[in-house]
Amino acid sequence: MPVIIEKQYKNNSHLAVWQITESHDELQALLPSEILTDAELAGISHPQKQIEFFCSRLTIRHLANKLGIKYLGIRKDENGKPYLVGSEWQFSLTHTAGYIAVVMHESQSLGIDMEQPSEKLLRIARKFLSETERTDADSDLDKLCIYWSAKEALYKLYGKRKVIFIDNLLITPFQKDQQVINGRLKINDIDEQYAMIVEKIDKYYLVSVC
Repeated sequence: MPVIIEKQYKNNSHLAVWQITESHDELQALLPSEILTDAELAGISHPQKQIEFFCSRLTIRHLANKLGIKYLGIRKDENGKPYLVGSEWQFSLTHTAGYIAVVMHESQSLGIDMEQPSEKLLRIARKFLSETERTDADSDLDKLCIYWSAKEALYKLYGKRKVIFIDNLLITPFQKDQQVINGRLKINDIDEQYAMIVEKIDKYYLVSVC
């Protein structure tokens, strides 16, 4: 099981990152039938998406076992936010073509996202960045990627729909080598500040709200 990173943050949240190296069949064989239903698998047709699904469940189970949590599977609430069956522990997950990352905390809401810098971010910058954020990022793909991942992580922490990235998810301008940046969730009656951890893994940026 190639969990390449395991760590505990200062606020007692726990991170695990799995590098995907196994085949589809190898991963499926690691999951017991009681936490991988035929209905779940039938809803995912693309083989690569199935691989990411298998790995996400295996990474969650791995971290749950480390923390002494009985893993009974994952369900989603009315807003589509996943939660652990039979546990009050909070978690967030993200996946790419090569990695799965999961963060857990005993009670605190979390958000995590992992992305690779790409030219696409230049094209959509006006859709997710405020004017101040766009000026700070300019055309730097790495900074654009960090901004995007940070906002995605805040969105996952919030866990509800009808979020406008430009208005409701705000990131304080930062230096590209900063390890901790500041985020703000401002929506309805919520106005909260969060410290966000930025890490570089291979060619990806991982941003955690924890």
